[in-house]
Amino acid sequence: MIKPLLLALWLGLAAGSACAGQPCPEKPADKREQTRNLELGTLVRDRLEQSGASLAYLARAGIDLTSYGLVYSHLGLAWRDHPKGRWFTYHLLNTCGTRDSALVDQSLEDFYNVDLFSRDALVAVPSPELQVKLLKTFFSPLAPTLHERSYSMISNPFSVMYQSSNQWVLEVSAAALAPENAIQNRLQAQNWLRANGYQPFRARVGSLLSLGSRLFSPHVRFDDHDEQEARTSLYLTTTADSALDFVQRFDPGMTRYPMKAAPSP
Repeated sequence: MIKPLLLALWLGLAAGSACAGQPCPEKPADKREQTRNLELGTLVRDRLEQSGASLAYLARAGIDLTSYGLVYSHLGLAWRDHPKGRWFTYHLLNTCGTRDSALVDQSLEDFYNVDLFSRDALVAVPSPELQVKLLKTFFSPLAPTLHERSYSMISNPFSVMYQSSNQWVLEVSAAALAPENAIQNRLQAQNWLRANGYQPFRARVGSLLSLGSRLFSPHVRFDDHDEQEARTSLYLTTTADSALDFVQRFDPGMTRYPMKAAPSP
């Protein structure tokens, strides 16, 4: 009787949890939502075109983070002149229901065509100088080298055991920001981030949610976190905001454009 009880409590509490989320972090949109999501993708495309950028960061609100004071859950890159088409995206996705992830490129519309918590989007346009460095880094052999297949939604930013979507973006961005060739692996990226003052987000995850995620959520793992985090229930993790805040310290010219599509009727 213990497991069914825990499962019921877990499912009830996880609905409002930022990090211990759902059986799948983000799910495909159903047919009723696809038209609205397409409207959001169009808004983002228009903003990208108006920006004159060749590359930009994108964020979406795939899960409910309001209890943490956050809006955006997932971060990726958009490349204007991608070989597959104008403004294709490049990001890391968890394979739903598994402990694994993969790097994917998708159309801009597909990036937003998931079961969104809200139709909030963010375009962050780096300075022209940083755009050149990011293009050189993200679309080179180094970016997949910095990918760890073992996925955790709440991965420790200073551990190479697992990796979240936002953590991959941050680590590749670090390779672009650091002196040329200074970063060739994940450990070097994390050491450089720590040395340069990266501040992870501290997510409060109660003991029941932590236990529930271990039992029922393959994409949420805690064994890369230390005893102090477990004692305080405050777990370090990489959010879209913390990653972009760090990049902006090195690139004050980066401009962020939040936008929101009309809600469903």
